[in-house]
Amino acid sequence: MLFLLKIDQKNKPNQNNFSKVEKLRDLLNKVRIAAKKLFYLKKWSTSKKLEANSYINTSSQVSPNSRFLDIDLGRFNLKIINDSHPLINQVKELRQKSFFKNSKIKQSDSDEYDKFCDHLVVIDKSVSDDFVVGTYRLLLKPKLLAKQRFYSESEFDISNLLASSDSTLLEAGRSCVHEHYRDGRIIRLLWRGLATYIINNRVDLIFGCASFPSSNYKLFIKQLSYLYHYHKAPKSLSTEPVKKLRANFNIMNKNKIDIEKEFRNLPPLIKAYIRVGAWIGPGAIVDSKFDTTDVLIVLNSKKILKKYAQLSFEKIH
Repeated sequence: MLFLLKIDQKNKPNQNNFSKVEKLRDLLNKVRIAAKKLFYLKKWSTSKKLEANSYINTSSQVSPNSRFLDIDLGRFNLKIINDSHPLINQVKELRQKSFFKNSKIKQSDSDEYDKFCDHLVVIDKSVSDDFVVGTYRLLLKPKLLAKQRFYSESEFDISNLLASSDSTLLEAGRSCVHEHYRDGRIIRLLWRGLATYIINNRVDLIFGCASFPSSNYKLFIKQLSYLYHYHKAPKSLSTEPVKKLRANFNIMNKNKIDIEKEFRNLPPLIKAYIRVGAWIGPGAIVDSKFDTTDVLIVLNSKKILKKYAQLSFEKIH
């Protein structure tokens, strides 16, 4: 499940005549200067496929340098941590407050996938050195890794995404921002950090669950029909809802859909993904735990880099 966030569209990247290679090199130079500790990803060995059990801790299979991120931005600190880091408790508490705001349950949001993930976090140092105001959970499958289980598989059949052994996959999920920081700054930071992670790890495809704010899927049939007709994933990347969770509804006729109206009515995060060229898998599932209706987002990494590769971290604070 992804939390519903607002994206500030004011700071759009400037267009220039750089080649794609020059754009990526430009971003890496900026990040290296800002972070002073970022390293470049070493080339993957192609001599042998990595073996894995049903679960794999990818940190043991990936260059540690490619997954390092710690950028001081004055008031804010953008970094990547793992499940053993002291800040992970603040991350899970933020997720609990964001996803289960009205719940009386005091425990923090946590699941079995957390220990296999990298956690991208934003800290507001003006409050304290451990005040987490935004997070994104990242689960990486390098192209040479034989097998990796994903959270999305509990909701969707993603076998088409897993079919290519030549692609590095990244599941991005559990995204949320502190309720007092939803003015666009933090989500832009998270997405720029995500772009850096994508470059360093040579990610080809990003995917993850995104949510409508109720498990009563009948409220969203118009929007779901709009997504099906105008943003459906290509057949090679198509996914299907898990049968036991499937939201059973009939797709509306295309000529009965008000395109502009239904786009405006989409949750902010889904709109943001669409603006960077994401596809949506056909169908939806009912998530009773989170009281949401979920769809699966699929995004070619080149599309998010095209939008975020030229944005300077220095413009945030």
